[in-house]
Amino acid sequence: MRYFTLFLLLCSHSAFAQKQDLLHIDSIPPQGLVLNQGWKMQAGDDPEWAKTTYDDSQWASIDPTQDFKNIPQLWESKTVWFRLKFTVDSSFTQRALACLVAQTGASEIFLNGKMIGSFGKIADQNGKVVAFTPRKGTSLGLPLHRTGVQVLAVRFAVQKNLPYIVFADRRNVALSLRLFEIKTLGNFLLNDLTPYFDFSGFGLYIILTVIHFALFRFNKKEKTNLYFFLYALGTLFSLFLVSVVYRHVDLASTKILFLSSVCILGGLSLFCFIQATYCIFKTPKGFNYWFLILYLFFSSIFLFYNYNHGFNLGFNLAKLLVLFETGRITWLATRKKQRGARIIFVGLIGFLVFYALFYLFYWRYIPAGPNWIWGHLAFNFSFISIPIAVSIYLALESSFASQTLVEKLKEVELLSQRSLAQEQEKQEILANQNETLERQVAERTTELQQSLETLQSTQTQLVQREKMAALGELTAGIAHEIQNPLNFVNNFAEVSSEMVDELQTEITRGNTEEVQSIATDLKQNLDKINHHGKRASSIVKNMLEHSRTSPGQKTATDLNALIDECLRLSYHGLRSQIKGFQADYALQLADQLPLVTLVSQDMGRVLLNLFNNAFYAVDQRQKLGVYKDYLPKVIASSKVNDQGIEIRISDNGTGIPIALQDKIFQPFFTTKPSGEGTGLGLSLSYDIITKGHQGNLRVESVEGHGTTFIIELPRI
Repeated sequence: MRYFTLFLLLCSHSAFAQKQDLLHIDSIPPQGLVLNQGWKMQAGDDPEWAKTTYDDSQWASIDPTQDFKNIPQLWESKTVWFRLKFTVDSSFTQRALACLVAQTGASEIFLNGKMIGSFGKIADQNGKVVAFTPRKGTSLGLPLHRTGVQVLAVRFAVQKNLPYIVFADRRNVALSLRLFEIKTLGNFLLNDLTPYFDFSGFGLYIILTVIHFALFRFNKKEKTNLYFFLYALGTLFSLFLVSVVYRHVDLASTKILFLSSVCILGGLSLFCFIQATYCIFKTPKGFNYWFLILYLFFSSIFLFYNYNHGFNLGFNLAKLLVLFETGRITWLATRKKQRGARIIFVGLIGFLVFYALFYLFYWRYIPAGPNWIWGHLAFNFSFISIPIAVSIYLALESSFASQTLVEKLKEVELLSQRSLAQEQEKQEILANQNETLERQVAERTTELQQSLETLQSTQTQLVQREKMAALGELTAGIAHEIQNPLNFVNNFAEVSSEMVDELQTEITRGNTEEVQSIATDLKQNLDKINHHGKRASSIVKNMLEHSRTSPGQKTATDLNALIDECLRLSYHGLRSQIKGFQADYALQLADQLPLVTLVSQDMGRVLLNLFNNAFYAVDQRQKLGVYKDYLPKVIASSKVNDQGIEIRISDNGTGIPIALQDKIFQPFFTTKPSGEGTGLGLSLSYDIITKGHQGNLRVESVEGHGTTFIIELPRI
């Protein structure tokens, strides 16, 4: 800094000619003339100090352009005054002059005893100072006297209750006035490239934010894009606060708030950046990672801990630690030859090179070019080196994935070409066979129509056969039921006939006692003949009652009686058909079951079919002979529930496999050997229950243990 100050003194020697504390200005360079010499300062407050006639020879000399923390009088006194006496070359008295104002505090500026401007409030209505830091480009006109000594007097105060920080090595100057000719001031402001470079970085990070958000949006499993999106977004807001908001804010308190926000956002961005680095290379999180996270958490506290070094401790050091850890991880990944590691490592080196150049330009070790263009370029290139490297890496990763996809597409295309060639070959074969097929289709259509007619006829015959089979089974059961009482009638009739012969013989002999005994036995035989005759008559009467109504007509029916009768008919019918058939059956019928309106013939057919299947199943299990102490049994039950009438027909037969339970109600499906069943019994039964009586027929079965068919009828 000593060499830099000496350099400024030598450069400004041509512009200043000082004689007995009087500054003479004989030239103003295009970049303006900083008024940093010849100033006097006095603590206190007196309006007389603004006048040109006031004698300030006893005041202390001061350079007001230095950092305001280095001027203790500003902090020891509520108000101070700066005064500058100067003369200008006669040529300038005819020209319009102005000065750019920069300050950290509140001021009232007087020229030759008249106030020409004020910035901030030295004392508001509450007696408090409101500091004002003019935005860049704030100028103030200087109406000079045509001759004589010019006197600049500045009444100045500092707002002491603010947590001031040094942001990016930018000094908080107490007061700086840069003198310009108005005709050159516009060119100087237009040639300031800082806003353009700031907005170029702002625009670049908008693009990076959108790109990484889009990449994450289309591939949410890749967390790297999420972290870089958050990093770019945080950096974007930081640039927005610095480039747009900060440059258009004048109040010192608001600027400090924005600068603090920028530092906090920068810390969050660095956190996202290190997260992305670890995510890219899948690095385990050890001591270095957690130390960085902890340091980033406390970095915002360091900003206000030390005025001169708080920014370096709180942000710059955190940034260097993050970059060092990134370099370490990237270097290890490069040694392991991880794909893309070299690209990010080159970006990191680019950052270090351009950042070092930036500080060389900043400290003026090397010239930064006109309008400090090389310094701006170095800073921007350092700022975007790593994001661009990461974007290139992600682009190459996408390119690698795309290349793999292209190779797969080529394979698919090759397979498609082969398939197309095969398809063309098939088309040729199909074209050659088309005429033959059309002819065959016409022939087959005729055959199918004939077959359909035959099938319909066959189906009709099968249904009729099923009905006839059911009728045969019913007839066999009826015949067996009637046969028993007829046997009793025949036997007792033969015995009675013999007894009549004996009676006649004893009458001839005149044996009265024997005649009476034979007559008594004969009467008993006749009673038995009458009883069994009535039994046969009852069976025939019941069957006639069930067949008396016209087909499809519903009548009120005693369902328990119908179940009892069909069970016995089925049992006796199978006994007459199957030699050696033996089974037990039981009835568990509900007491006082209400009459149910139904088609008794159809319901009888359903019950008879289910009983026949049940007896058949228990007979098949008994024939297997693998179950010891097996007793075949069929149980029929009825009950009333909330939905209506429920009939259960259960057996302990062979059961139905689970795979077949969904098929048993399909037409022509049967598990019986060929010739023993048509496969229409359960299908017709299902239609009778569901369509004819609006009920439901379902099955519950366990293979090897038995089956239960459940009939559910609505209560009508």
